[in-house]
Amino acid sequence: MDMREAVKKAIHYGAIQGILQYYICPEECEAHCCKNGQIHIFEEEYRNFSQIDPEKAKKIQSEMPASPLYRIETPCSFLKAHDRCGVYYQRPIVCGLYPFKVNTSGNSIGLQPCPVGFLIIREFASWMIANVSKTGMAEEEKAKVIAEWENTIESYAEELSGFHMKNTLKEIQIPFDELEMFAMYMASKDLPKINAGVDLG
Repeated sequence: MDMREAVKKAIHYGAIQGILQYYICPEECEAHCCKNGQIHIFEEEYRNFSQIDPEKAKKIQSEMPASPLYRIETPCSFLKAHDRCGVYYQRPIVCGLYPFKVNTSGNSIGLQPCPVGFLIIREFASWMIANVSKTGMAEEEKAKVIAEWENTIESYAEELSGFHMKNTLKEIQIPFDELEMFAMYMASKDLPKINAGVDLG
């Protein structure tokens, strides 16, 4: 198994893609992540981009020996004029993940409240509230947990309101086991898969 496949497995990439297939970036997003984000890629991805467009690949900088990664200078040179990805079907893992973001915990994934990320956060919080409502915990404790999730939705709605003006966004952290269950929940809703062509690998 190469490094990319090992990373995909470690970060539950398949579950993330299973969730993202039900969402698509809205026009008002204006490719904020591609213009302002940190885009780190693996050597294999760098070699692929060098073959696709050697001139554009010149804007990709090596971060070795500090790390075995490369960094695409933003705005991404592969971004089209209409703010859509020009290499969508060959996009790097980091781009395929967004608005999910890898952290160093090893047991959870971050989720940022960009326009599409907030929709996922709201759906995730609603799912958690529904689950809590069905539990046998004491009513007082149940009400407390539900209120916390409702506050979470409000908090991330505020974060979204200033999304385009912030260099950093706070992230909700989702444990991998809950991520997998949420992906199964989304699949059970039989929603239309609006993000066609998503790589489930």
